[in-house]
Amino acid sequence: MIRFWITWLLLPAAVAVLFVLNWQCWRPGVGGAIGGRPPGTHLERFFGWPATYQAEIWRSDDQELASRILASAPFYYPGDEMSREHRTIGWAALAVDVAFALLVLFLVGVSVWCALHRAWTWRQVALLAGAGLMLLGLWAGSQSVSVSL
Repeated sequence: MIRFWITWLLLPAAVAVLFVLNWQCWRPGVGGAIGGRPPGTHLERFFGWPATYQAEIWRSDDQELASRILASAPFYYPGDEMSREHRTIGWAALAVDVAFALLVLFLVGVSVWCALHRAWTWRQVALLAGAGLMLLGLWAGSQSVSVSL
């Protein structure tokens, strides 16, 4: 019975990793005034992996804010010091990310089950290979549906 607990520990760990990858901005862009605007700081944030499903632009008149953002990036939340100027959400990219996550969870579950039962038949291997190819396809096509600013 203890063997099945491994599956129930690995699946939430995989969910946690996917959650952090998708709900944290790992690629912030920080810069000065853009487009002939008054001096200040702008911040670009992109969310989602493998497809970027959300892109935001934040702006502040504080020129010194860029150094504070870079000191705490990517774990900086601009809501208190900046105002959001633009947000784009791509539903197709979000669907790709959800499908990718479900396939990862499926692969983890089947792999752990097969390893614990030592039941690596040709059906399980073909199932894992097919799911792996679908993952590669989603990853390869993710940039075509990703949103940008």
